[in-house]
Amino acid sequence: MSETALQNATIPFDGRVQSGVEQPPQALLEMLGLNLKPEVDKAGLIELMQELTPTARQLTQGNPIPNFLAPEMVAVTANLTITCGFGERIFDLIERPDLKPEGLHAIPGFKRDLLQDRWGQSDLVFQICCDDPGTLFAAGRLLLEKCRDKATLKWMQKGFTYAYGSAPRGTTPRNPFGQVDGTINPDNEQEFKEQVWLDGEGETAYLDGSSIMVLRRIENFLDPWELLDRDARERVIGRKLSDGGPLSGGGEHDEEDMEAKDAEGNYLIDRRSHLALSREHEEDGSDVLRRRAYAYDDAPEPGQSDLTNSGLVWVSFQRNPDKQFTVIQKRLDAHDLLNKFVSHIGSAVYWIVPGTTADSYWGQGLLEK
Repeated sequence: MSETALQNATIPFDGRVQSGVEQPPQALLEMLGLNLKPEVDKAGLIELMQELTPTARQLTQGNPIPNFLAPEMVAVTANLTITCGFGERIFDLIERPDLKPEGLHAIPGFKRDLLQDRWGQSDLVFQICCDDPGTLFAAGRLLLEKCRDKATLKWMQKGFTYAYGSAPRGTTPRNPFGQVDGTINPDNEQEFKEQVWLDGEGETAYLDGSSIMVLRRIENFLDPWELLDRDARERVIGRKLSDGGPLSGGGEHDEEDMEAKDAEGNYLIDRRSHLALSREHEEDGSDVLRRRAYAYDDAPEPGQSDLTNSGLVWVSFQRNPDKQFTVIQKRLDAHDLLNKFVSHIGSAVYWIVPGTTADSYWGQGLLEK
């Protein structure tokens, strides 16, 4: 591998759908949640999108940015993607709540949630991913600077996964528990069409190529987890820690056998394991989605008993969370053996706007409708 393989590595910006969804996760994530200032109306939002979209296009493609005085900071493109989403309130702001896609609303509360407003819903989201920390910093900083007059930062969530070159591209990442996390994902055009991307024509053309993102911040409790032996950890997950293969046998991507038993007649995969409940589909198989999670490792909170403050910036994309994320999470919330080791502390939902052409801006089909 070339020592400078990332220097000019680019992922296309324009297209029917936005980048940063179908592609394997880059090494680093910076997720920005912003709220529009009270005085910003529809015209102000359009102005903001008209400024941000070409900036993101130039950043990701390594092209000069007018009036930007630090081009050296973004000279390395490092597979940079910038993905834009609108919160539910945007549809009220433009006085078109009737145009909201189905499922664009807050996720219903679950009994085990411990949600904190500081990680909650915002008006806009920008998912910035790339394989170089300097580029990530500079791109995020530039976007925030351009938002300064019209929006304020509610939160910034950073995450990481495999570094470029440390594993084959597309290798399923591991979460802070050491678990291979995200095995079941769409992997071809038809599955993305069925599970992720909305279509539209005529009156609904503004939806074509869009999706809905569910963003959850999930705290992981490593201290009690690490008291479990390896067998107990695998029982909770339902998969081998070594390669992510199901405990019924086979490798990571082999189908699990939920009826397989050991010599004493016990199921090899516990019915309350994370695998069993995650994979227990609706009859029509509709409750599947695109997972694209990143681990986080922040400084411990004051007074925190755990040695670390770690978890997941858990990101999913789907056509309708009501029929996908929420259906899955209801099963996990009720019985998952993993529940005693995790806590959902943040939740937000966004409409990931369709892709762009070289002369259009994010959300133009909706904002000019």
